Amino acid sequence: MAIGRDRIVSEALQLLNEVGIDKLSTRKLAERLGVQQPALYWHFRNKSELLDAINSEMLLRYHSERLPKPGQDWVAFTLANARSIRKTLLSVRDGARLTAGTRPSVAEFADAEKVLQLYVDTGFSAEEAMGIAICVTRYVVGYVLEEQGERERHNIDRDAPKVDFVKELAPFPVLAKALAAYHEVGTVNTEAVFESGLSYLVAGMEDKLRAKQFG
Repeated sequence: MAIGRDRIVSEALQLLNEVGIDKLSTRKLAERLGVQQPALYWHFRNKSELLDAINSEMLLRYHSERLPKPGQDWVAFTLANARSIRKTLLSVRDGARLTAGTRPSVAEFADAEKVLQLYVDTGFSAEEAMGIAICVTRYVVGYVLEEQGERERHNIDRDAPKVDFVKELAPFPVLAKALAAYHEVGTVNTEAVFESGLSYLVAGMEDKLRAKQFG
């Protein structure tokens, strides 16, 4: 019995959430679908192509701020887009690892064109617009890689002996002060740190644009 591409990708995304990217395989997916592995090769030549399709499906389902809205300025879009990417990657197990190792589809080029056009219309060159898009995406992907890695580490170390960070940091007063909030809540405020880093990126872009306009 023939099996459609859409169903394969949907089931693969569910399997990814259950087992993680390292244990996701075409063999397990075929078993889940009740077919032989060769049936999958009609649609995907290898696991890499399957992961590309899963990534596209993840973005389609969860990335709600992919394109600028009518009248939206570039700063508002950049912030909304970055936050949406982060939310998307956190919505799927190993989401950051998935998107970091995949390639965009030809169908996604039209969306990229619209995003770049927003930056070009603002005053950036096409090359600068591409640099901004890459920089923002890689900042978010790298940040979520750390977040999801910390989550996995926390699960592994759940029963490990607690470390006395106050004692460990005593010889380092600046570091101790910087991490004071960590001692109080037991974890870094990843939301606040993410927003701070994003604001630094946008501020740098604004400086670049002002230099081009008035320099």
